[in-house]
Amino acid sequence: MRLELPLVVGVDGSNGCLVALDWAVDEAARHGLSLRLVYALLWERYEGIIPSVSTERPSEQVMADHIVASAAERARRRNPDVKVSTDVLPAEAADVLLRESNNASALVTGSRGRGELKGLLLGSVGLAVAARAHCPVIVVRGDKAGLAG
Repeated sequence: MRLELPLVVGVDGSNGCLVALDWAVDEAARHGLSLRLVYALLWERYEGIIPSVSTERPSEQVMADHIVASAAERARRRNPDVKVSTDVLPAEAADVLLRESNNASALVTGSRGRGELKGLLLGSVGLAVAARAHCPVIVVRGDKAGLAG
């Protein structure tokens, strides 16, 4: 029996990411694949530099956990039969997705994330990942033509 690798979706809470997530849920259902939702977070790199007097999680971690939980809930509402897993990983977004591409049937991203610059056809993370990933990369645009395929 061949183990099918998941579709990996980069999530960041942006509108573009949500469109890509919806597309990925439908694609996963069509092909019987699971989804792995990943969010890149850098604050953990610097955790040891500033002494912590609080036992509470930093607000960035709370935000990241909320983003992946909301994305997972959206995916489950769209199709409860698609298995969904999530992870928040301490690295740059492009680095996380490139590492994830080693164990993915494909990577799915939105065309632009939260750092959106008007006029760009493809965001910097999508461009870096599309050029160097070890699996197919699907960049989902939010227009009708992009969602149809």
